[in-house]
Amino acid sequence: MKKQGKISVTAENIFPIIRQWLYSSQDIFLREIISNAADAITKRQHLANLGKVEKYDEEPQIEVVLNTKENTLTVSDNGIGMSADEVNKYINEIAYSGLVDFVEKYQDQSDSGAQIIGHFGLGFYSSFMVADKVEIDSKSCFTENEAVHWLSEEGIEYQMQTSDKAEIGTDIIMHLTEEAIKEYNEFKIRETILKYCQFMSYPIYFSVISDEEETDADEDKATEDEREERKPINNPDPLWNKNPNEVEDQEYIDFYHELFPGMDEPLFWVHLNLDYPFRLKGILYFPSTDVRYENLEGRIKVFYNQVFVADNVPEIIPEFLFLLKGCIDCPDLPLNVSRSFLQDDQYVKKLSGHIVKKVADRLVKVSKDEPEQYQAWWKYLQLFIKYGMMRDQKFADRVYDIALLENTEHEFTYLKDFNIDVSDSADNTENQIEKIYYIDEENTLSPYVALAQKQDKQVYLMTEDIDVQWMSFIEYQSQGKLKFVRVDAESDLDAEDAKETELDQKTQDEFIEQLKKLDQDNYHVKFQHSGTDALPLMIRENEEYRRMKDLLEQIERAGDEQTLESYKSMFAGQENKQTLIVNLDQPIFTDGVRQNPELISYLLKLAKLGQGELKGSEFIEFLEESANYAFKGTEDN
Repeated sequence: MKKQGKISVTAENIFPIIRQWLYSSQDIFLREIISNAADAITKRQHLANLGKVEKYDEEPQIEVVLNTKENTLTVSDNGIGMSADEVNKYINEIAYSGLVDFVEKYQDQSDSGAQIIGHFGLGFYSSFMVADKVEIDSKSCFTENEAVHWLSEEGIEYQMQTSDKAEIGTDIIMHLTEEAIKEYNEFKIRETILKYCQFMSYPIYFSVISDEEETDADEDKATEDEREERKPINNPDPLWNKNPNEVEDQEYIDFYHELFPGMDEPLFWVHLNLDYPFRLKGILYFPSTDVRYENLEGRIKVFYNQVFVADNVPEIIPEFLFLLKGCIDCPDLPLNVSRSFLQDDQYVKKLSGHIVKKVADRLVKVSKDEPEQYQAWWKYLQLFIKYGMMRDQKFADRVYDIALLENTEHEFTYLKDFNIDVSDSADNTENQIEKIYYIDEENTLSPYVALAQKQDKQVYLMTEDIDVQWMSFIEYQSQGKLKFVRVDAESDLDAEDAKETELDQKTQDEFIEQLKKLDQDNYHVKFQHSGTDALPLMIRENEEYRRMKDLLEQIERAGDEQTLESYKSMFAGQENKQTLIVNLDQPIFTDGVRQNPELISYLLKLAKLGQGELKGSEFIEFLEESANYAFKGTEDN
């Protein structure tokens, strides 16, 4: 038997196109070829189970061999194999037809098809992305068929003839292009196999035939050593396939390190195992390290029948879950479709909702079963929970009761313990609003914290960047019944007997005149008796304005100029005058003080220090002035 022909008149136009489109995803060729090999093994096993062919007397397996002598890459399987008729049908006709369908889908997508998920569908012809000549050597498991050899250069014209191949299965021999020879060395091929096929259902063995000359004795010894040490490069039985009730904690930890080498042990995990209404398996881990500044790539891996599809697909997995690490395998996932299709697909929405529910349920269980451990883990969990609450209302509803607040004494309070009535009939007057006092940097605002604690009020730590937005979110969720207030923002934290005092206009004017001389007259000035424990001067700032200012600073740090300008225009024109509280219970209004601009400047810096706003050169001046006053006091004594 000898045959030659041309695959299609359009072939020479298609291959340059797909090489250009998929240049950055070129390594998918190996996934496609190995996946075909796995399919061939599955088909042979199925026929054997039906009694139509003999059962395996060897291990079903896939071999990948890089030959640096011949510059070839070969993928071999001992699957069903093909006859000449089947090669003609499946390679020359069906496989090429699938390639054309693939290209047509790409032509319908913007940005050269970059929105297609996974780039599945190229199949056998993906080999021509890295090879200028490809051979197929195949023997069918139906013994009456002769083995067949197929060869094509550039995927356009082919030659087909009988082969002397003796073993059942198929070899795909790719003669690498000059560019591919440089790119696909031993390390790159190993990396690519593990990227896409780390958990493929059948063992994959990888070896290299070097261009270094070996003696016959060396070759015999190497062959013997390889037989003894021969291990698959992949793990055909990933942990997610097991029943959660049969898995030990150490197995979960070991699998985590297999997925993410070098990471610390996870806090805990969620094992997804569902057969209805859709098939879904996977394991999501809660990391024990701060992952906010890590690259998102590779945090959650999506698989399809144990073949890697993509990292972090927000159309399938809600974005806030990317703060976790792990993998999911969903055999019912629609492949080779656009991201916009996934966004509107009802099946995918249900899948996404189920994952979110399982994660929330696990958090609730940990908080109830291990409350002390949960509190200890809060520093790792709070970013995930807070961000998730703001991104997904159903998630927020499920975890609201387990959200924690940590006070300055490092004691915890559940958000649910702030008793508020959000019913329609509830009184919404100021008296019914629960105020939560906080500081946004630990070990700051000490004078204000002390005032609050003297009134038996707890002060909580809201020190995460996300807290600015999360506090507003919780206030909205509580229908205004909860209000977060930084301790320096409210006058109701002044001493209970503090009262505003009417001073004669001359005295007020004298003090304000000193502020003008110091170029510090941008305050509302309020005179009151604040008690001898309070500072001579204290600064208070409007809560809403400060949050807006903090939000703008965050956006600026993120480098998002467009959003920054949008927010600036939104808040333009809002007044930012702080209130300067003058404590008349301190001797600031004796004649010698109120007429001493240097001393007033020092006391004003002291007030800024108490508020955490004394920075830069002003802080240096304060230290120098403090030293001068200390030395002066020593001299006076």
